[in-house]
Amino acid sequence: MHKKFIPIIILSLVIIKGEVNMDAELANVKVDRLQKMLPKILQEKNIDCWLNFTREGATDPLLPHLGSNHMVARAALIFSFDNDGNYHRIAIAASYDVSPLIDSGIYDEVIAYKQEGVKPHLQRIIREFDPQTIAINRSRDSAIADGLTTGLFDYLEESLPEYKERFMSSEALIISLFSRKMPVEIKALRTAVEITQLIITEAFSSTVIKPGLTTEMDVANYMRKRGEQLGVIESCMNIVVGPMRGHGGPTNRVIQHGDIIRADICFQYNGYNSDIQRTAYILKEGEEEAPDFVNKYWQDCKDANMAALDAIKPGVMAIKSDTAGRTLLVNRGYTEQPFGSGHPIGGKVHDIGPLPAPDWPERYGSLSFFPYEPGMTLAIEPAVIIDDERLGGEVNIGLEEDILVTEEGYEVLGSLQNALWVIK
Repeated sequence: MHKKFIPIIILSLVIIKGEVNMDAELANVKVDRLQKMLPKILQEKNIDCWLNFTREGATDPLLPHLGSNHMVARAALIFSFDNDGNYHRIAIAASYDVSPLIDSGIYDEVIAYKQEGVKPHLQRIIREFDPQTIAINRSRDSAIADGLTTGLFDYLEESLPEYKERFMSSEALIISLFSRKMPVEIKALRTAVEITQLIITEAFSSTVIKPGLTTEMDVANYMRKRGEQLGVIESCMNIVVGPMRGHGGPTNRVIQHGDIIRADICFQYNGYNSDIQRTAYILKEGEEEAPDFVNKYWQDCKDANMAALDAIKPGVMAIKSDTAGRTLLVNRGYTEQPFGSGHPIGGKVHDIGPLPAPDWPERYGSLSFFPYEPGMTLAIEPAVIIDDERLGGEVNIGLEEDILVTEEGYEVLGSLQNALWVIK
């Protein structure tokens, strides 16, 4: 298999040269998202006010995005239009909690309370702005939008009884706000993907894999070492030879001639995560290419992947891309995969955003019914699952590509795998 050593060297030099500038740009992302992007999304969603309410022990997953990693007493983080259409960013917190909020640069007003508590300040601001819709951090299906505890919700209703009918879930707002990536975030993600793909390309070669000697763990350790050399941090590492194991991690299983080997790996660059899957076949003695039945499995997986990708367009619900890949495979006689056909990527491997998954309400809730929007980033991965004794039992033929949703459709981050890889 062709090994791309020269592109790795070039990419390393590009990373070293551009890293300082990217770090500086990324430092402004949190502020820019809340100062520039948020007011537009509030208007798009017809939301007058976003109120994130938290306190110590509430484990609000949004708090690090809003200027602090920890609150002790009750804190109200308010992003709202007033009656004249002016946009305000106001934080109300205990006097000993305000320093990181001030330092964040996110807020144009930070109110420090003492013995009087948060309530009078919260009441004054909400009654002054009089929003008709108030999005709060409460959601049935989106974990990142569900940081409001039952006790804090009761406190909100007690503090603002005349507004409780105007409360709504912030999930649609949060999904748009945090899944739309800014240019510098896309740049970091693209770098993560390119490095990840280069690492797999190197590892899935006869230079690294010696049938009868090399183990899954050997391949994983090679990838980890290359990741360290190229300036990325491991986020997930699954190397599977033979029968599928899900996210079981690499083992000491020895790779043999005639095996299918699949890598599902994630590396983080400057805080942004790739998620790439590649499948290869280990040639048997005397073979020059994979058997026809193996090539067919892989090509069917590729066709499903492309069907799912080609269904991605702004305004299209995420379920449509899952349906496109899933239907193709079922129509070709495969068992329906017991999981969705992808997920958002970003600051986390499984990030916030519309979920390309089937209508399984007890598994995925409503997340597959949110539309794609330009700037969203996704990993797409329909899979062929086949029980074939020639391959040692139930095998997952995996292919996962990372993409950016554009105004016209999608753009691949990195490059596509267009043929089954073979290793001698």
